[in-house]
Amino acid sequence: MLFILFFFSLLLSLLFTPLAKRAAIKLGIIDQPGHRKIHDRPTPLTGGPAIFLAAAIPLGIAYYNCREYWGLVLFGALFILFGLLDDKGITMRARYKIWAHLMFSIACIYFSGLHFEFFKVAWLNWALTACFITFMTNSMNMLDGMDGLVSGITFICAGFFAILALNSNQTNIVYFSIAIMGATLGFLRYNFNPASIFLGESGSTFLGFVLAILSIKLNIYGLWNVALSLGLERLQIISFIVPLILLGIPIFDTYFVFINRFLHRVKFSQPGKDHSHHRIHLMGYSQKSTVLTLYAIQVILGSISLSMVRADMQQLFSLLLIVAVFFVTFTMFLTRVKVYE
Repeated sequence: MLFILFFFSLLLSLLFTPLAKRAAIKLGIIDQPGHRKIHDRPTPLTGGPAIFLAAAIPLGIAYYNCREYWGLVLFGALFILFGLLDDKGITMRARYKIWAHLMFSIACIYFSGLHFEFFKVAWLNWALTACFITFMTNSMNMLDGMDGLVSGITFICAGFFAILALNSNQTNIVYFSIAIMGATLGFLRYNFNPASIFLGESGSTFLGFVLAILSIKLNIYGLWNVALSLGLERLQIISFIVPLILLGIPIFDTYFVFINRFLHRVKFSQPGKDHSHHRIHLMGYSQKSTVLTLYAIQVILGSISLSMVRADMQQLFSLLLIVAVFFVTFTMFLTRVKVYE
């Protein structure tokens, strides 16, 4: 069943992406080259709808009566449509976008019933969940600066989510992850450098939304012993560390850009070539080499997250120390690249 779902999503993605390119040309949803961009030719921005349909249709056959599926589809479609407004050229202030994403997230929580269970106070769990979904949608949108970067990172992340969910016997997460894997892999056929189509804001925010939902749903039951040793009554408090490690690249990039812009007094909402992938590219790496390097880092982070599944307390904190050292080292390494006047 998993292979059928994967290949069905892959096939639909390979079919819908060329259709999305044609639709973009007719509707004028095109990304024009500019001094703040690294592509040199007009490129369609409609990858989001292609990936959305390629994942949603196969999942709908198996989960048409599942409330969580409809929450994912309805609010995923909302992020797609809202993102298409920006892709079309209807500009909006960054803070208004964030507020809109926050409202979508709250509505999704209300409709699907999916939220964190960190605290006994319900509204606090809702607020934290909505903020996390909003953070991930915008982080993936900010990361989307090179051909195949976000779609490839999502493909790898979804693969590790599927493995983690298999270890925890969480079937729904496995199926959702497999569908996203097929949809993003088919899209990569057209999105890898040199790309003939981009995700656009609709696609990057949708993929961020999906990864946030998978992170919230995932529970690592093997970490119960660690949670009990620390006196934690709720597994998700310690379990949530695993998806955070897995999503390390978009989280790091957002932190890195905001810290550097704050220190250099650059507006947070201003587009620029100061992201982690831009800095690696400025070191002399080609676009392909930069993206493949980040793919490799994503595999390493995924492997670390897998190692945490049955870790005891000593092993867990050792792995967290490795990630922390990597985090600090990468920050110092990339800061040496000059991108500001």
